Order: sequence, then C-alpha cells, then structure tokens
Amino acid sequence: MNARTIPASRTSRMPGWQAWLRRLLLFAALWWVLSGGGGWYVGAPFVVLATWLSLQLWTEYRLSLRGIARFLPWFAVQSLAGASDVARRALLPSMPLQPGLVRHRLRLPAGVCRVSLANVVTMLPGTLSADLVGDELVVHALDTGRDMHAMVLDLEPRIAALFGVTLDPPATPGAAS
Repeated sequence: MNARTIPASRTSRMPGWQAWLRRLLLFAALWWVLSGGGGWYVGAPFVVLATWLSLQLWTEYRLSLRGIARFLPWFAVQSLAGASDVARRALLPSMPLQPGLVRHRLRLPAGVCRVSLANVVTMLPGTLSADLVGDELVVHALDTGRDMHAMVLDLEPRIAALFGVTLDPPATPGAAS
C-alpha cells in the first residue's frame, strides 16, 4: 500500500463522549432539517440509532473539516460540469463519443477511501466507476480521448485530504499497469 494512514492507536480506541455528542448533534440537525422540525417521537430513537451505528461502522478514518471545506466547492463545480457535459452530449449528437474502459492504479488505501473515490468519479464529466479491482479503479468514459488519468490523479489527493491520509507521489503520472 502506498499511503500512510492515521496511526492505529488513534482509530482503534472506543469513541469518547465528544464523538457521541458531535454525531448525535449532526444526526439531530439532519432529522430537524428533513422533518421540518417535527416528529421527534419517531426521530429521536433513529437519531440515537444512527449515532450508534455510525460510531460502530465508521472507525477506520476521521473526516477532516479542512478537507471537507476544500472538497465541497470543488465537488459542486465538478458535478455541474458532469451534468452539463452529459446533457450536451445527449442534445447534440454531433459531439464526439469514444466510449471505453480506462484503468487507473490507485494510491489510496483500500476501504472507505477507495470507495469514496469511486463514487465521486461517477459525478465527474462523462465518467462512471465500473469496478474496483485490486489496486485499480476501472472507469467507463464517454470519451476515452480525454485524460482520465489526470482527472483521477487530481481527485485522489482531494479524497485523501477528506480522510486525513497522506499519499506518496505517483511513480509515473497516469501510469496504470
């Protein structure tokens, strides 16, 4: 694995009351927004359950607030670009299509980091994550003439920053073996 991750001592301990409180407040705010501020007799047990489940299932990495703050504006712009690219291709049949599969060797550690990368790649212009095979991400592209490797190389450090992971520099830019 080419990535250095958070030390195990920081990720393997039981969550403290601050982690419980942060997530409880997060899920309570989410419930409040989604329900319009009502229905707490139904929402309260689910808020507690969601808090408990998130602490049980999400122990591998901690999200970085700085990484989130940098990622969200970039993601919003890329999502709009992806949607407009696909819409243009649908409405203007003269736009070139060279569909195909592109393999990219990943530097992110296995698990939630790679799955997050694969999910975000799907939102980029003209792409769909087709598979994660070993250390490679297989991307279906509408136009294989575009540099998909550069797109993923640009995205990997952004995903790494979300999870507080430090990546080694790529050995050969765009290389996938």
